[in-house]
Amino acid sequence: MIKEPDTLMLIGFMGAGKTTVGREIARQHHSKFLDLDREIERAAGMSIAQIFKEHDEDYFRRIETQVLSQAQTFNGVVATGGGVVERAQNREILKNSPATLVYLHGNLESTISRLLAEGQRPLLQEKSTADFFQLWEARDPKYQEVANFTVETVGKTPQRIAAEIVALFSANEDELAFLALRSQIDAFDRQLFDIISKRMEVVLAVANYKKKVGMSVSQPTRMSNMRAALKVDYAQNPNISDEFIDELMTILLETAMKREDEEMQRG
Repeated sequence: MIKEPDTLMLIGFMGAGKTTVGREIARQHHSKFLDLDREIERAAGMSIAQIFKEHDEDYFRRIETQVLSQAQTFNGVVATGGGVVERAQNREILKNSPATLVYLHGNLESTISRLLAEGQRPLLQEKSTADFFQLWEARDPKYQEVANFTVETVGKTPQRIAAEIVALFSANEDELAFLALRSQIDAFDRQLFDIISKRMEVVLAVANYKKKVGMSVSQPTRMSNMRAALKVDYAQNPNISDEFIDELMTILLETAMKREDEEMQRG
């Protein structure tokens, strides 16, 4: 069984949910929580925004290194800043740390969505999507380099992510790889349901259009053509059989037709 760490440190890109998840783990375990960015502000005597306005990033990173070094023996959960892996000295501190490092891994879409939800529009306006993607790609291997564990976050609540992290420390060595794979599957499943939900929103728009122009709900020819096209597109994919396409499309189409029919009958 993996020993529960005295210091649990969360790393990951901005918007990964490190602070929220860290607070949730600390709440569940009645332990202390430390936000590295807040400690940097306390050490500097000013906000991070002021640090960058009055000094520069190098000045910020030097303070970050000092605070990071002191946080290695913090008895509780530590949430780091997204750029903590940028400095080589920081990565060395993390690699040699007595703390256990968990990388909260998401994707660009979920990251931007979370930043928008947190009201970080000015930050997003400063960088294009391409800039964000380049930064995300550049940092990802650095997080992987120092992390002891990686937990997938896409589509999961902070409570779910916290539970997965806690589960790591009741597992034995042989179970860890399995838990990592299951974390990925859970994230994929939630992405699938998110896509299906968005698909149903489009279905409603289609139903309203059909109602407006007097078009029938059922269109067998279009459905048959879609199935045939999918079978051609995935003919070389060993994971997607013709039978799977038929079964999945039947479920999706029956659900969509029912939803369209309900909408057509409204007012």
